Amino acid sequence: MKFKLSLAPLHGISGFTYRNAFFRHFMGFDYAIAPFIMAVKTLNVRKTHIKDLLPENNKNIKVIPQILSNNSDDFTALSDILNEYGYDEVNLNLGCPYPMVANKQRGSGLLIFPDKIDNLLSEIFSKTKTKVSIKIRLGRYEPEEIYKLIDIINNHPLSKIYIHPRTGIQMYKGKVYLEIFEDIYHKFKHEVSYNGDIVNYETFIKLSTKFPTIKDWMIGRAALSNPFLPETIKTENLPINNKKGKIKDFHSDLLESYTKILFGEKHILDKMKEIWGFLTRSFSDGDKYFKKLCKVKTLNEYNIILNTLFKDEDWIS
Repeated sequence: MKFKLSLAPLHGISGFTYRNAFFRHFMGFDYAIAPFIMAVKTLNVRKTHIKDLLPENNKNIKVIPQILSNNSDDFTALSDILNEYGYDEVNLNLGCPYPMVANKQRGSGLLIFPDKIDNLLSEIFSKTKTKVSIKIRLGRYEPEEIYKLIDIINNHPLSKIYIHPRTGIQMYKGKVYLEIFEDIYHKFKHEVSYNGDIVNYETFIKLSTKFPTIKDWMIGRAALSNPFLPETIKTENLPINNKKGKIKDFHSDLLESYTKILFGEKHILDKMKEIWGFLTRSFSDGDKYFKKLCKVKTLNEYNIILNTLFKDEDWIS
């Protein structure tokens, strides 16, 4: 069965430094959607605003930019600039669950305003030069909100719909509403990509069996915890040798890369602690080490803990 896997956009984590290191060390992903950038009225410093998407920062990786906006002029202005940099497709974020975004009628906060989404898409497609996909949740407050959006979405020439079957207020907790996803995904005229709680190979098999027409799957947090998951899915669970050694090499590459672009040990440590918040889930006794890592204040302390982790603990995913 031919299908594609994409790395989900994780704001603050899966930027170009992380993406490049991940794609250098692990297999399975066909492309990535970048964390969202805000559409703003003026881009006086273009390269600063879109640094994460500059071609020189994304060599040998297929990346789709994601834009957070509820204004068609701002969205189109930014998509045109991205088009000049070689991007022929952008993704509109209609899923971000964070209150600071949603309360401004952006991301998942726009889902309770079907008419505004209709107008936004109409205006975008009257102006844009690029293909546009959307990443969406089932609703802001209730999963049934998606039913009011199906006909509206079908009226616009979207390239793809990425659906995370939770509501915005759930954030990333609680169940995914698979029964509602099952009822609605085939009602869209566009290609649908599934995103949500693909935590292991067995979960993927269950979902791909349940939704056999889905040929595009997105994985986020589970791949951060277990970077071998995409390869495991693509190779149908073939064994992968020396996992802990590969994680160690990935970590060294990532730490060196962040050291080059971040100023000061605190900033480097904050970034690495965030990443280890995921990775320690796949180590035996990983919680103990993550608690220790959260307390360190110098890179020397950090490296001592990591050396012990790699020496004494097993990779269990």
